[in-house]
Amino acid sequence: MFNLKNKTAIVTGSARGIGQSIAVELARHGADVVVTDIIPGQQTVKKIKALKRNSFFVKTDISKKQEIENLIKETIKKFKKIDILVNNAGIFITEPTKKVSEESWDKTIDINLKGYFLCSQTALKYMKKGSSIINISSVAGILGYAQAAAYCASKGGTRLLTKSLAAEYGPLGIRINSIHPGIIETAMTKNLLADKKTREASLAKLPLKRTGKPIDIAGAAVFLASDASSYMTGTETVIDGGWTCTL
Repeated sequence: MFNLKNKTAIVTGSARGIGQSIAVELARHGADVVVTDIIPGQQTVKKIKALKRNSFFVKTDISKKQEIENLIKETIKKFKKIDILVNNAGIFITEPTKKVSEESWDKTIDINLKGYFLCSQTALKYMKKGSSIINISSVAGILGYAQAAAYCASKGGTRLLTKSLAAEYGPLGIRINSIHPGIIETAMTKNLLADKKTREASLAKLPLKRTGKPIDIAGAAVFLASDASSYMTGTETVIDGGWTCTL
């Protein structure tokens, strides 16, 4: 069992899906967790408190610096420190490149990339030796696929943002790693996987022949947040059912 006792964590986009699973698993291993999202996160808070850990919710749009600063301020006010930051909040818009509006492009980059940077930049002011940042990227940050230019660009940016921060903060004993999920069953992928042909085509790419669950990502996040991964920084953990190994 990984020991996160007395650790304070922030998980963005943790009202549901992968973020909720990560927040709950961090708590299961001893962490107090700040839940944050643009939608109500009280259900996640309830799950965490059922595990006898402290938790509260702060509504935050991570594309807005002022709201991020408020999130960090409230965390420090309550817990006095930040040991773990999981940048998970994100959006996925798929459309032909010729139809992508400037507004759509900016929204994707602002949330999926700029938001990760701003959360990290603000939290790092309070993080000390032994702290950990985990950025949830995607296999789309390693390989590209059609009709997802903004999403792929944002996730590829997250991959290299992670490596840049790892190089800068490694000497201070702060670790920054990324996780790259493949096809995970969440609200974000629900409509995509609802189409039988799309689902079958997706599964055909995977050696494990199944989609992933949020808990599959949460386990890796707990590992990267713990001392069990103390010699890991700047790494990319791919959790994709074997998708990328076939390419």
